[in-house]
Amino acid sequence: MAKRCPGSADVSPHSKRQKLTDNGSGKSKPEEISSVKQLQNILAFCQDAGPETKRNIQAFKKFLESIIYGQDPTLQSSRREVLLGFLRLQPLSQADESSTHAFDLVKTWSFAAQSNNEALFAAVAAVLALLLKTISHHIEFQLLGRSLCQLLLQSDQLKLLERGLSAQKSKDHLLSTCIRLLTEIVSFDGGSSARRVYRSKDVTFKRLDTFLSLRQDTKSIGPGSRNRPSVRNTALRYLFANLRLQDHAAKTEILANGKLLRSVFQDIKEDSPLIIYEALDAVRDDVLKDDKIPRRIKGRLFTDQILSFIATLYSYHIDDNPVQHDEPGHSRESIPATAHAFLLSVCTTPEYGILIPHGGQSVRVAGGGVVAPTDVDYQDVRTPHKPSFRPTSTKNRTLASFLQTLRPYASDFQRNLILATFQAAPELVPDYFCRKKSFSFEPKLTATWLGFAAFLLATIQLPLHDELVNPEVHGILPPSISEIIESILPMQLSSKVMSRCLNQNVIIIKFLMIKILSAAFDKFARTIHLLRSASRNVQSNHSKIWHEAALALIENFGQRCPDMSHVITVFRSSLEQKFDASIPLSAALDEDICTARKPSFQTLIFENLLKIARCSPDIHWWQKAEHEKLSLFGRGLKSCATFEGNAAKRSLEALLRSALSEGLSMGIEHGSNLLAGLLNSLKEAKEWQPAEALFEFLDDCFIRLSKRVVKYHQDLLERIVEIDGDSARDIAYQGRELLVVVSEQWPFIQRSATTADFENISRWFSYYLFTLEQRDTDPRFIHHIRYQVTKATTDQQSKEVITKAPEEIPDDATNYDSGEFDKLVTPPREIWTVQKDEVAEAENIEWEPPTPPPPEKEDHPGLGRWKQFDVEEAISEGAIEELILCLCSKYVDIRKQAFIELRLWMKKVETSQYSEREPTYLLFGELVETVKHFIADSSLSYFAGAAAAEFCQILSNPLHHLYAKVNKFLNRGPTWKIEKLPSHWVDEILMHLPTNDDAHYKEMGWLLDLLIKGLRTAAVS
Repeated sequence: MAKRCPGSADVSPHSKRQKLTDNGSGKSKPEEISSVKQLQNILAFCQDAGPETKRNIQAFKKFLESIIYGQDPTLQSSRREVLLGFLRLQPLSQADESSTHAFDLVKTWSFAAQSNNEALFAAVAAVLALLLKTISHHIEFQLLGRSLCQLLLQSDQLKLLERGLSAQKSKDHLLSTCIRLLTEIVSFDGGSSARRVYRSKDVTFKRLDTFLSLRQDTKSIGPGSRNRPSVRNTALRYLFANLRLQDHAAKTEILANGKLLRSVFQDIKEDSPLIIYEALDAVRDDVLKDDKIPRRIKGRLFTDQILSFIATLYSYHIDDNPVQHDEPGHSRESIPATAHAFLLSVCTTPEYGILIPHGGQSVRVAGGGVVAPTDVDYQDVRTPHKPSFRPTSTKNRTLASFLQTLRPYASDFQRNLILATFQAAPELVPDYFCRKKSFSFEPKLTATWLGFAAFLLATIQLPLHDELVNPEVHGILPPSISEIIESILPMQLSSKVMSRCLNQNVIIIKFLMIKILSAAFDKFARTIHLLRSASRNVQSNHSKIWHEAALALIENFGQRCPDMSHVITVFRSSLEQKFDASIPLSAALDEDICTARKPSFQTLIFENLLKIARCSPDIHWWQKAEHEKLSLFGRGLKSCATFEGNAAKRSLEALLRSALSEGLSMGIEHGSNLLAGLLNSLKEAKEWQPAEALFEFLDDCFIRLSKRVVKYHQDLLERIVEIDGDSARDIAYQGRELLVVVSEQWPFIQRSATTADFENISRWFSYYLFTLEQRDTDPRFIHHIRYQVTKATTDQQSKEVITKAPEEIPDDATNYDSGEFDKLVTPPREIWTVQKDEVAEAENIEWEPPTPPPPEKEDHPGLGRWKQFDVEEAISEGAIEELILCLCSKYVDIRKQAFIELRLWMKKVETSQYSEREPTYLLFGELVETVKHFIADSSLSYFAGAAAAEFCQILSNPLHHLYAKVNKFLNRGPTWKIEKLPSHWVDEILMHLPTNDDAHYKEMGWLLDLLIKGLRTAAVS
């Protein structure tokens, strides 16, 4: 006899049904569960489907949720103990197919099915799924959970699941709860019951493709069901759990059902971001990257239609999906970027089954012979004016059909995907353009035309695949000329169309066509060279065929090119147009673009302006308007002198040297020397920096010199004769015309400048003369100029500044960069010949030890500077190097703070999108593990700190010659032996072969630099 419900013992079976009254208290709250006995009473089976049973199920659900999502650890622990005690009292392990004992919840579930109580049926299934989810995270429930999973997969319970999964599509509460229960069974204990689930696939995988299409109707979403997952979302997670946890045999059988993957990606654009991320990650990680799944199975999965479904995500917008905006996952990269990365790997990785690598058109047979396949027509070699390429000749038909659905003119992602696929399968290039007949490329100033023109240009600029013209691949017959010509000039670029583009009045159309033609001619020249080289490398009786192929390609290319008259017309019109780069270059210098530390669009424009100025013959270097204080040369000189170096500044310095060498007829060597000495003398000192009046004075001197070059050169010659009496030696003093101009203009600047400005100019002149004296072996001309200027100076203080050697000079004022400039002057041999007594004096000089490194500063800005950058910039800007070296500090607080900051840096690296985040994270993990035991007592040796900083820079560049050796070192163990670091790297570099054959001396130089840096501290540990 069935057990009566709790609390019904005193009720007579003939009692009259009591009338329900509303006492104003509303719905009764679920009972709080605090003991095993109470839980037993609540879940005890009762043949009653009334509100009391549902309330008990809700109480158990609330109890389980408090264990999973509760905030009180003590309460969670106590309730887990209650749940564990309850489950141990249940007949889970004894339950089998013929057992009369069963879990009370299972009995209630069966009773709900027999009484057609769908609400109770769904509630019990949901609470069973929640129960498995609750106990799956705790080891003490492992055996009980396995027994429960086995119980739920017995035939009687499978019939219950089948009943729920056979419900109508509109009853999503039944479908979702049963699918969720199956998902928890598959996922429990790392998939220990997954194989049993698949054995019952007639039930557990029944109608799965149908469930994947049951989306949530956004128009009928109520406030209470907004965050409730749809049947599709639940079914997707069930499928993903099976793909993750089933063995490869079961996964292969699941994937053999092509309807499943089609249902996953069909209309995926309508899903929430989290579901899209999960779908792409699951298919990539659990299907494509699974080496045990046969390649042919992977290839069958992704049809061109499925790839097109995924490509719809290129136009995905969050606002199009109002459901589940608060889901996690939005911190990742955008949906279009994620879909692009997925499609890029699918279309370019042969191991994923879709891409068939390019293997040429010839087929090798036994004995080393080569035959031509029947689907390739080589008639176009003999008749080049009739190309006969057939689009269906490609082996990658899935990719060929998929690429036709993309719009390369609409987005960068789609264009880059096509280009990457072209590189992986070069035979797709002619196939694509032969099929792409919907776009005529008639010149129109529209976004579509411009996008397609950019795509054509990028396609032509792709490198020619070596196998396309390789005799070892093609054998005795050369490749199809039609296939090659489509890779150089696609059929959309006909002679008529290109002529029309060249004759357009719209500059951008004409510009793009010129770039396309230039790229096509470059690729054509490389192809002809390869064909002719192949004709020389094949057997003599076959070389004629390859030579004829080259001639056929020349004829075909000539027929597709526009008429020469149109090209000449464009060339002449370009010559007639004048572009003065002086104005935009002056504006760029006024905005200090060349001083930007980070590259930007403005710096790119500035570098292009410098290239134009270098090629322009009519740059107005020495002219300025009335309202301007400096000429273009003066602005450039000021920018180079007052800011630190970067790529743009170095280009500007090269341009100024060119202006001095050519504009003032000084020659390359003397123009370089003049600019080098000038820039060094303009460097800031501790108590001096160049004033604006100084730059105006120098600019005025250069303007006067540019207008009367011959006159000042003659004055220089006269002064040389006056000093030396030999006019033939004026070659040694070329570039000293500036001193002549300065001495001439000195009285005038003395009268017009303020006292402070004149003192600033006098101090600079003292620095400049001192710089030249240190480099000249015959300083008589410098003494002559100093005498003339001092004589003309009336201010006593300025006269003393010029006469005496400067007490302080700008940093590195006498050092010239040998990589940038030549020697300052090249005097005659008799001037710089060293006398014997000078040699003897030099030999008697006693050796002095080198100057020790500067003491450690008390402030350490490197502790926090790394937070201003992202991971890649923090490494490239040297911020992380500063942080690492803080571990070498003699101050305990600095070392401890650096240790904490390194841990924060590791978290930032781990969650970043940095391409080398894994080896970088490993590096800092080992560094932290190494220093954590002694950082509070002693500092890290400077050699180890410098080595860690060098490793970080090396790992940021996979092409570095030490990249492999550093990774090998990091894989040795979790900590470093500091005392053995120097000997390890000395042995690794001196006693072992370099990674690259030509990198031995580079590795030697790196080692010496590291050893020198490590000398800051006496010990290595």
